[in-house]
Amino acid sequence: MPGHQNITLEEWSLSPSNFFWLANKVPSSNPSFFPQYPAYERSWLDLAFVAGWTVIFSLLREFMMRGVFAPFMRCWIHREHRARLARNAVRARGNKQEASPLANGHNTTASGANGHVVNGTGQELRLRRGVIDHTSAQDFQSKSKGLTKRQKLGEKKVTRFAEQGWSLFYYIVYWSFGMLENLWIGFPHTPIPGPVKFYYLSQLAFWFHQIIVLNVEERRKDHYQMMTHHIITTTLMTMSYANGFTRVGCLVLVLFDLCDILLPLAKMFKYMSLEPLPDITFVLFLLSWLVTRQVLYPFVVRSVVFDTLVLLPFKEYGSPGPGITRRGWATYSILLTGLAILSLIWLLEIVRIAKDAVTGKPVEDTRSDEEDDD
Repeated sequence: MPGHQNITLEEWSLSPSNFFWLANKVPSSNPSFFPQYPAYERSWLDLAFVAGWTVIFSLLREFMMRGVFAPFMRCWIHREHRARLARNAVRARGNKQEASPLANGHNTTASGANGHVVNGTGQELRLRRGVIDHTSAQDFQSKSKGLTKRQKLGEKKVTRFAEQGWSLFYYIVYWSFGMLENLWIGFPHTPIPGPVKFYYLSQLAFWFHQIIVLNVEERRKDHYQMMTHHIITTTLMTMSYANGFTRVGCLVLVLFDLCDILLPLAKMFKYMSLEPLPDITFVLFLLSWLVTRQVLYPFVVRSVVFDTLVLLPFKEYGSPGPGITRRGWATYSILLTGLAILSLIWLLEIVRIAKDAVTGKPVEDTRSDEEDDD
C-alpha cells in the first residue's frame, strides 16, 4: 500500500490485538480533522482487523437476534395470540346468547347459594380462561410431537423480525457514525483519523459478514441481486481504502445506510401488526430512497467520474504521490454506476409494492424464502 516504504519488519509482525484494534498509529498531519483522536496509516495488518471484526459481527448478530429480538417477538406473538383467543371467546359467547331462548327477554342472572349474583360476566371470564388454558395445553402437548403449522409460521415471523432488528440496530449506529464532508480537498487524506479508519474497516468487515450470512442461511428470492450488491460493495470499499478514497466511501455509506434504517423498522412494525405504523414508515423509506439513492448518490457518481479527472492527476500503478490510475478510475466508475443501476431496479420493485398496497393487493416480501408461499 502507498506510504509504507519505511516500515520495518518488526512493525509488520502480527499479534492477536491486530484482530481487534487498529494498527500503525502515526503522528497526525491534519490536526483540523478529528484532532482529538490518534491518526493511522494504511497497513497490511488492516486485513487482520477486518477478519477479526467479521467474526465479531457474526457473533454480535447471533447474540442480538437470539438474545434480544427473537425473545421479544415471541413474547409479542404469545400476547397477541392470547388476546385473539380472548376476543374469539367473547364473540362465541355473544353468538351463543343470541341463539339461546333465554336471550329473548328472559333474565340470565341467577343468585348463588351465598346470595351473590352470578351473571354473564362471570361466565364470560370462565369461558375465556377455559379456552386459553385449553389452547395452551394443546400447544404444550404439540411440542412433544413437533411444531404445529401455526408455530412454524410464528417462528418464521420471529426469525424475520430478529433479522430486521439486527439490521436496524447496525444501521442506526453506523449511519450516525459516518457523516463526513469535503471529498477531494487534501487528497489522499493520509494519515487517516482513528474514528474514520475504524468506521471504514468495521463497515468492510460487516459486508464480508453479510456475504457469509447470505450463503449459509436459507436462500431468498433476491439472492443473486443481493450477492451482486455485496460483491460490488466490498470491492469498492477495499479499493477505495487502499487508494485513499475513504471520504467518498464514507459519503456513499451514509447515503445508503439511511434507507437501511427505515426498511427494517417498517418490516418489524408489520410483523408486530402495529397498523398504521408499517405504512407510515414505508412511505418515509420510499421518500428517503428517492432523496439519497436516486438524487444525491448520482451526484457522488458524477464527482468520481468527472471531478477526479480535473482535480486528481493520472499516475502509473505503484508510483508515489497523489493521483489515480486510469484503470482504477475506470473500475470505480463502472462499479459505482452498477450500484446506481441496482438502486434503480430496486426502486421499481419498491414502487410496485407501494402500488399493490394502495390498490389493496396482497404485498409480498421479495426477501422471503424461495419455497415460502405464505
